[in-house]
This record gives sequence, structure tokens and C-alpha cells, in this order.
Amino acid sequence: MSPHNILVSTVNGTGSLIEIIYVLIFIVLAPRKEKAKILGLFTFVLSVFSAVVFVSLFALHGNSRKLFCGFAAAIFSIIMYGSPLSIMVS
Repeated sequence: MSPHNILVSTVNGTGSLIEIIYVLIFIVLAPRKEKAKILGLFTFVLSVFSAVVFVSLFALHGNSRKLFCGFAAAIFSIIMYGSPLSIMVS
């Protein structure tokens, strides 16, 4: 994106790695029914993330790329921090 965002990239990359490890541990230890559900959600999330990466790399350039990636990061952060609230629905 830009040459001066190494800290943001490091923090986001580390957070993503920790989340992936957490999900993989859950998938290994979960019951069969939950495992299938989480694998489906994990596949969906990876697909959306891949689409965002490909759009930002191949379709956008300059400030529009920065704006798109900023909005994507903000939306994913809101979803990530709000997702624990989903268990309160029941």
C-alpha cells in the first residue's frame, strides 16, 4: 500500500496469525457438527479476504487502494470485536 506502514502491517498480520491458530485449534478439538459449521464459516471468511486482497492488488491503485483497504480493515475489525456478542442472541 505505502512504504511507511510496517507497524500497521505487523500488528494486523500478527493478529490474523493468532486468530487463525485459535480457529485451527478449535477445529481440531470441536465436535463433528461444530467442526463442519466452523469450517464452512472459515472458508467463507477466507474467500472474502481473498477477494479483498485481489481487488486491492489488481483493480485499485494509489489513494483509492488506501481508502478501500482502510475501510476493509475497519469493517473486519468491527466484525472481529463484535463477534463474541453473537453468543448473547440465544
